[in-house]
Amino acid sequence: MVIQKRKAVSKLACTMSKKSKTVPKKTQAVDIEHDDNMKVNSIEDKSNPKQAQAKIEKEIVAARKSELKSMVVNDLKNLLVARGLETGKKEDMISALVSLEANARAAVRQQESNVRAVVVSKKEELEALSVPELKELCDSMGIKGLLTRHARIEQFLTLWQENKGVDKALAKVAHDLREGQLCAMDRSSLRKLCDKLGVSPFVKDVMIERILRGETVAGRFSRPTPEQVEEEQDSAPGKNGDMVDALLAMEASRKKAADLKARQVEEAARKREELRSMNNEQLKKLLQRKGMEAVGKKEDMVEALFGAGVQEDAMLARKTKLRSLSMDDLKKLCQRRRLTQEGKRDDMVEAILAHEAKTCQEVQAYAAKMLEVLAKKKEELEAKTNADLKELLASKGCAWGRAKDDWVESLLTEAKNSGEVDALLAVMSREARRGILLSIDELSLQKLCDDLAIDPYVKEVMVERIISRENEVGSKPVVKRARTPKK
Repeated sequence: MVIQKRKAVSKLACTMSKKSKTVPKKTQAVDIEHDDNMKVNSIEDKSNPKQAQAKIEKEIVAARKSELKSMVVNDLKNLLVARGLETGKKEDMISALVSLEANARAAVRQQESNVRAVVVSKKEELEALSVPELKELCDSMGIKGLLTRHARIEQFLTLWQENKGVDKALAKVAHDLREGQLCAMDRSSLRKLCDKLGVSPFVKDVMIERILRGETVAGRFSRPTPEQVEEEQDSAPGKNGDMVDALLAMEASRKKAADLKARQVEEAARKREELRSMNNEQLKKLLQRKGMEAVGKKEDMVEALFGAGVQEDAMLARKTKLRSLSMDDLKKLCQRRRLTQEGKRDDMVEAILAHEAKTCQEVQAYAAKMLEVLAKKKEELEAKTNADLKELLASKGCAWGRAKDDWVESLLTEAKNSGEVDALLAVMSREARRGILLSIDELSLQKLCDDLAIDPYVKEVMVERIISRENEVGSKPVVKRARTPKK
């Protein structure tokens, strides 16, 4: 029996051996081709990892869609609501959920890629160090002993990771990326983003400095000068005529001016005599009526009233002359004085008169400040020795006098004429203006910037503040509210 079984097994083995030798060539070719394809695909996957990953992702999505399609609709809706997605048709819900999960996987892969990139970058940074530099760096981290270069780098990277080095490096990469995106935006877009995040785009000190610079250019801190009447005439005497006509016109103008001056002198003498004929009580009442202080002797009150009368007469004459101008000439005067050109004739006349009165006050105030500065400078010069004064006179090329008082007066005159006093007053006025601006709120400063056509924004500051606020609130994606399923 045993012999028969052995013969049967031997016969079966021979039969199987013969069958294997008689496999069709076509089948053998297909198997070889399949093996070759597997080898080619393996090589392609290694040479193009992105393509391989896309292929894997496609297979995952297809499998997930099949799985979701087999789910009950209510279970699918509950799944979407849990994920914060809107419900709807089954196909739309499947697409939304698959897309959300795909984005999550992509975010995980990107995070892994970023982590790998920063670790590789840190490793390359360490490998680029010389042996002494690497040893010093390791010593600072507490890595001691006789170690190979590779062991030092490995231990350093381990400690670096434990001390959240990867997180810090990733945060730096994210910061630099966001900073680049914001820097590429224009100021208007950055301003809108600041408003959206509740961040102030202004730096008060910068706004004040730019306002002061703009006001300096506009002449706010320069010496004020009385504005002359600039009335354009269509034709001037002798402009288009010959020399004889021009001379005759000039002579007529000179005689007219001389006659006017003579009449003004006579009128002034008459007014003074009229005021002197009043008693002290009448003079005091007149002064009080004009809003002036009734102080001093009778002659002082007479001169004060006379001066006020001269100003009133000048104002009346100026007002009459302005009213005689055409509307176009009035508008031109308003434009030159940066006044509104809207309204009636009387409105523009009053605006011009008010502006000129203000300018006159500024001139008087400036003259008073100049006297104060000159008085202070005089004290400083008088405190100097004769040798120092002589050295100053020589350096400034001033005229020499016989005594020390003459030297001081010469230096004061030079300081006044050279613009030294004006420059000092400009600095004083600028600093006073800075103090006023510091007490003003940002909105008012912004309006001043708009009036002066000044850009109050600093792009770098806006970018820095936006990033800081985004780090505070976090960059959480906006999640759509799920709609309540219909019952």
